[in-house]
Amino acid sequence: MTMENFFGNKYKKYIIIPVILTIIMIILSFVTPGFSAGIDLTGGNLIIIRSDNVLSEQEITNILNDEFNLTELKVSTIASPTGYGAWVEYSKDPIIAQAEDIINNAITSLDDDATSMAYSNEAIVLLGEEAQDFSNAKLALLGAQDILADYKEEFSKRFQAVLTEKLGLGEDVEFQKKEISQTLGQESQFAAAQILFIGFILIIIIIFISFRQVIPSVAIILAMVFDILAGLTGMALLNIPLSLTTIPALLMLVGYSVDTDIMLTTRLLKDKTGSARERATSSMKTGLTMTGTTLAALFAMVIIAYFNQVEVIYHIAAILLFGLIGDVISTWLMNAPILIWFVEGRKK
Repeated sequence: MTMENFFGNKYKKYIIIPVILTIIMIILSFVTPGFSAGIDLTGGNLIIIRSDNVLSEQEITNILNDEFNLTELKVSTIASPTGYGAWVEYSKDPIIAQAEDIINNAITSLDDDATSMAYSNEAIVLLGEEAQDFSNAKLALLGAQDILADYKEEFSKRFQAVLTEKLGLGEDVEFQKKEISQTLGQESQFAAAQILFIGFILIIIIIFISFRQVIPSVAIILAMVFDILAGLTGMALLNIPLSLTTIPALLMLVGYSVDTDIMLTTRLLKDKTGSARERATSSMKTGLTMTGTTLAALFAMVIIAYFNQVEVIYHIAAILLFGLIGDVISTWLMNAPILIWFVEGRKK
């Protein structure tokens, strides 16, 4: 089949492909393996390890389970000609989390010296130090906060020392730590949900205002949802977490999706030259050229970022790559057949 007669008499059957893929992507995205939220949205700790030695995901997991009492531990590794890397995510050490809660109670009860100092000393004892006599609640609070900071520093040093020793990493290993509080993570999660919701609503309103017809507008929205599912599927398969870095990538997908679909819809509904199938074929040539150049650039970004272990660029480029592949399918195997069906049915 050539592109000239791509939308022949059997074009309606093309819609079966996106329907089947949608079911598969829903399973991959939300059931197994499923995408997960990153520490930006849930709170917790992220340790990035870079080394010249091979890093084993299972070995790191076993070492950390044996040596530390970590919850929600997730380990992923990467290998490239330039070196090896590992990402270790975990919730806070239970003692640190409990001490922070007690210190927060001390802060909220500063007006009552006795109560606040009692909370501060409780945190100090929990962190392995002896209770102290303080002259006022503010000094007690500062003392508890200093001991907590020292405890965190010692925990971090021990964490790095254990991995360095058990894995035989040597002096060339590099550690990078990122910590997000649970409260900040929850606030970020709420803000991200708001942004996504508002963005979708505004785009839907603009689409309905532009075309003022239900079926073409719904077709664009379905294609947009399909592209987002494709991006989420890529995240699930590549173990890329949903975070403040990857959410903008998903929003960028919406823009790419709407761009090609609006071009197609405008051409089929407002251009009167030739038949609907001819206009769809012409639009597909233009759309595939636009998307093809972007896909080539994104593929290059994924390869370069992967081998150089540039995590942020790799995550964004990989999500966009999966999403744009989905956009090719949703635009030309779903949206275009629906629009041709609609335009030819309206003429009849």
